[in-house]
Amino acid sequence: MESLYFLIPLFFVIVFIFPLAIRLKLAADLNHNQVIVSVFLWKIKVITIKLYIRDNKIYLLTKKKKKEIEITLSIKQIYFVEQLGENLKDKVRPKKIVFWGKIGLDDAKNTAVTCGTIIIAVKSIFSYVKNYKPTCSMQANVQPSYEQNVFMLCVYLNFSITLFDLLFSLIISLFSLRSKAYGRQSKLS
Repeated sequence: MESLYFLIPLFFVIVFIFPLAIRLKLAADLNHNQVIVSVFLWKIKVITIKLYIRDNKIYLLTKKKKKEIEITLSIKQIYFVEQLGENLKDKVRPKKIVFWGKIGLDDAKNTAVTCGTIIIAVKSIFSYVKNYKPTCSMQANVQPSYEQNVFMLCVYLNFSITLFDLLFSLIISLFSLRSKAYGRQSKLS
């Protein structure tokens, strides 16, 4: 009976060490100022968020109540997200990144130039990521649409991170936010 008590710490060790397989799908329709974000954990949909921009404000559309919620970000929240991104940058292991776009403007020349510019920018970002994470597979495709006025971009990210790294990064980001808020930020040389 005593040996069963070792299963509880073993469970927590396994949960903290094994990586979480996360898929993130982001679709943006810039003609209608809408963004949809879906998060999957081990192929199970966790959340879908619908955002749209109107009058230089970001609104969240809730699924249950069909209600608009205005999102306002303070300087502290932006700083926290920056710190979290810096802390997670080396801990996230991307496996696959797929970029897809469909762009159509009123003029064929502008459509072609915009598609070329976007594909060059995406490929530049991919080469930057490939320097740090050489095992990540990446694809990019931008389709010009000469008949329609459309501007849609989609990004599919498949990556993994351990729960320990995620919690550690959250704690470090919270402490850096707290030290910044009270003016006690240490300077590292």
